Amino acid sequence: MPTASKPRQLNLDELRRLNWLLGGAMALVSLWTVFFLDLEALGLVGVAGAVILATMVWPTIPQRVPPLVWELAVPAIIVTMAADFYFSPDTLPVLIRLAILLVLYRAVSYRRKREDLQLIVLSLFLVVVAGVLTVALGFAFLLLLFTACALGFLFVINLISASETGMAHTPQLETGWTRLGWGQFFARLRAVIDWRLLVFAGVLFATVVAMSGLLFLIIPRFELATGFFLDRYITRKSRTGFTETVRFGSVSELIRDQSVAMRVDLSDASGLRESPYWRLVVLDEYTPDGFKVSAQMKAQLLRSQRMTQTLRSRKPPLHPVGGTWTFYIEPGVSRFLPLPGSFANLRLRDLAPLQTTYTQNRGTQAPEGLLDGTRLVALRTEAMTMTAFQLDGVEFSGSIPDSAFARLLRVWNNGGEGQTDDRNYDARIMLKGPVGSANEAVLRRVVREITDGATLPADEFARRATAWLQGRHAYTLAAKLPAGAGKDDIVRWLDSNEPGFCEYFAASLAVLARAAGHPARVVAGFHGGVLNGFENYYMVRNSDAHAWVEIYDGKSAWMRADPTPGAVAAAAEAATQAARQEQDSSWSARVDSLRVLWYRRIVNFDARTQVQMIEQMKSFTTDSGTVLRARLDEFSKRLKAWLDRPWDAARTGRTAGLVAGIGALGWMVVRLGQWGWVRWQMWRRPREFDPVRRTAGKWLGRIAECGVRSAECRAVREDLRRLRYGRRETWPEPRGVFKRARQARKVARSRR
Repeated sequence: MPTASKPRQLNLDELRRLNWLLGGAMALVSLWTVFFLDLEALGLVGVAGAVILATMVWPTIPQRVPPLVWELAVPAIIVTMAADFYFSPDTLPVLIRLAILLVLYRAVSYRRKREDLQLIVLSLFLVVVAGVLTVALGFAFLLLLFTACALGFLFVINLISASETGMAHTPQLETGWTRLGWGQFFARLRAVIDWRLLVFAGVLFATVVAMSGLLFLIIPRFELATGFFLDRYITRKSRTGFTETVRFGSVSELIRDQSVAMRVDLSDASGLRESPYWRLVVLDEYTPDGFKVSAQMKAQLLRSQRMTQTLRSRKPPLHPVGGTWTFYIEPGVSRFLPLPGSFANLRLRDLAPLQTTYTQNRGTQAPEGLLDGTRLVALRTEAMTMTAFQLDGVEFSGSIPDSAFARLLRVWNNGGEGQTDDRNYDARIMLKGPVGSANEAVLRRVVREITDGATLPADEFARRATAWLQGRHAYTLAAKLPAGAGKDDIVRWLDSNEPGFCEYFAASLAVLARAAGHPARVVAGFHGGVLNGFENYYMVRNSDAHAWVEIYDGKSAWMRADPTPGAVAAAAEAATQAARQEQDSSWSARVDSLRVLWYRRIVNFDARTQVQMIEQMKSFTTDSGTVLRARLDEFSKRLKAWLDRPWDAARTGRTAGLVAGIGALGWMVVRLGQWGWVRWQMWRRPREFDPVRRTAGKWLGRIAECGVRSAECRAVREDLRRLRYGRRETWPEPRGVFKRARQARKVARSRR
């Protein structure tokens, strides 16, 4: 007799429990997207996520909260956000914190359809803002997860709405589902799930995602962040210290950070012949707290600002290497762009307000492109997302041509007109160091020790001063300033034997050079990096942060001088040859290569790259078809030659044995697949998928041709029905029944 079929759908309480679970999961995913933003809200996200997760596991928690707390929650959020708006200088972080609190409130309170839709809208706001302000690969996975949760959430909302039609809403009906145990709920959920439908839905979702990705690769691009004007409502702040002011110790703090700061996609890695110095910011003005970008250089940057996408050098490099270099800079590194040396062209991914510096005499006009001199290139503000740009014709060089600086310095020293005009750069800034009789006395004494009273050229002075500093001081990340009063920090340090880090060595060499009459400046950036072992690009980590010096040779160029010994300078220079060939093949490098692939094909994907990809796909398709046809022709020729060979008894026997072996192997594979399928079905549906009942059903169909007048056939049919539909304790012995069914079918066929 047929068994009673169980219900194939969840009841209302179970649907509400599933709704609670999916809503909490969607809220958690939306909160996780905030981690990709550099905002002061990560602590709030952690607390909100923990509370939502706790209420997901124990849905009875909201019942234990006093009703007065729920009534005061919304007014408290309003008051808190009003105060946040008043004290916060930025608008967007306040809106995000407000959205986090609202998502928290809506996710942990019992909801009906309207509140469920509000939760979707609030969560979607966080996802959209994070998507505009980040290009991280991890965000793409969170976006897919959020989409799946939101679709399932909407589906369950509709099911609940249909089930509640005509029902009166009572407190017992609204909260009765919270007493449903998780074990019972998951058991019911597993029982009603149609795995074939679930797999089909997953395949359909993956197909839609793939089609959407293909359309994304084809359609023209636009900058979403520019369209929403979000950059106007948030302040960019550098996390690395590479800003207009670099204090002592700010660069050394980065050396402990092993995260990747930027990636350089090389079209030709063979041109990389040395450990690169990546110039970020030039610090020309000395202060007792450290070096900084002077006000006049900042004014030059502001005056030169213009919306552009391309910057061309007036004097192309003589010996360019490496072809085209594509830079991918992580958010928070600096608003200044890293430049490894001279270059022919600089191209940004999009139009942006770009600032440059140049050397200029009074009465001259700002030229087109980048001239000799400081060679700074900066964005207007710190980028919140990945910054991408390209350099053509890169040339490594330890010197920067600047033929105009000597002339500009003479004008100022001779008291030329316009020295109070802030439109002209005061070159004497490069000669100013620590002031005060105590500081000047120490510097004069040290300069005499270095030069022996002689007047040295800039390169010889830099060499001797570097040797003097390295002979007096060792390298360390835990530098301590000697005690004392009346002297600047850097003067007290260089006059001691205390160890120091790169900023102390660079600042000391700069002030010593200035005391000796040589213009000098401190440069902060990165030194070195490593090639990725899986993709052709250069990885520069925050631990590669460094500071060095540029000294003017008195004629036409700035010379690089790196006085830092040991761990950074000397060891790096000694290992340049070996490090150049070294590749990072670790798992972290493999994961990082996926991120660069994301940058190449998604983030930095413009119309030109789209055309290149289409041409590559066309070429790949054509070449693949040609290769396939050639292989088929070759196979057909070999098969024909093999068949044309004489067939003797031995060859025929070997061929027959091979065919039989292949057939037997195929039969074994099929049987093994059938056995695995049966075992999987038995594990998945042990009560519904019984092999004895399944076999009995097959034999019932096979002996339908057996005559109904035959007593043996009637008996076999009755036994097969008991095996197919009856309880297990009423079964006859299955093997005997199947044997009798086989004999009855054979007899029926012989009679016919």
